[in-house]
Amino acid sequence: MAANEPTHERYRAQRTFGSLDGLRCLSISVVLWHHGHAVDLVHGLWPAARYGFLGVDLFFEISGFLIVTLLLRERDSRGTISLRNFYVRRALRIWPVYYGIIAALAVVYFALRRGSPAAETFAGDLPALVFYLSNWIAVHGWLEVTWSLAAEEQFYFLWPPLEKWLGRHALAPLAALIVAGELVALGVLDGLLQRTLGWGPNEPRMLRETTFTPICLGVLLAHGLHHARWFDRVAALVGSRGAAPFLLVILVLACNVAPDDLRGWPRLGLHVLMLAFLAACVVREDHGLRHLLTWRPIVRIGALSYGIYLFHQPCITVAEKLVARIGGDRPFLELALAGVLVWLVAELSFRFYEARFLRLKHRFAP
Repeated sequence: MAANEPTHERYRAQRTFGSLDGLRCLSISVVLWHHGHAVDLVHGLWPAARYGFLGVDLFFEISGFLIVTLLLRERDSRGTISLRNFYVRRALRIWPVYYGIIAALAVVYFALRRGSPAAETFAGDLPALVFYLSNWIAVHGWLEVTWSLAAEEQFYFLWPPLEKWLGRHALAPLAALIVAGELVALGVLDGLLQRTLGWGPNEPRMLRETTFTPICLGVLLAHGLHHARWFDRVAALVGSRGAAPFLLVILVLACNVAPDDLRGWPRLGLHVLMLAFLAACVVREDHGLRHLLTWRPIVRIGALSYGIYLFHQPCITVAEKLVARIGGDRPFLELALAGVLVWLVAELSFRFYEARFLRLKHRFAP
């Protein structure tokens, strides 16, 4: 084998994956694009532009892969998985800014705008927001995007104990989750869900569209690459330097020819393509997109992607109002201004608020 070819030993020796922040940047960029108005001007010429919401699906795959890879390596090195340390690390990363935003809005609505329709709506949404249930119970306004955070938090709550107690046998419930999610997405279980839970054909939205499949596929990739035999098989398929750019092009082309309604097989096909693209970016560090995905500005945006996701909707609204004062329809200017605003807000939040909590994570390192 050539010296620069991917090997399982080299993969297992990597303490970090250099391209993951770059992939997070890609994900958050297309999500920001999706929620702007510029997409309305170009999707006729470039159909893939209408599918920016798939950036969330890629986020899910990255989370499933990275979290479970770290858990598997912890079990190998220490003989077990510390659930306490895992949950503390996740809480220090996720909760401060999330609950900080909810607390700030509670002050605004209950102290300054008490009795207003917006305050009443927020009060109704509050239980779903506090308990991370907004993927099952719809919330309103720009906090609607928290449905994906709720899905990830439920994954964090459920999956690590299964990894700790079931080991390799965790693949059985993993397969069951994927199959169940796809049966729902395909509409096979519509009658059962209607009779037992009263859910209509489009309820709840998450199970009908994204489902937990992309997170589970990320978990599957983590398990596959953790073991030498399967690593070699995956590397044989996507381990060349050109695989990452090739798969990215194929993914974009697939989005260009995808149907308007992605539910079911079309979305599953895109999930598999995204998984192959993710695999090509982690089985070897020197893949064909390495220089782009490890470019310092790209990496920084990826590192801030959680905050950007939480703050992007109000920043888009502010940008729209500022551009409206200029006059005319300028969606690309709105998008550029929103991008600058949300980067600034996320940077300030990270440096002066979130970092205070993140500095504590080393105490609970695996």
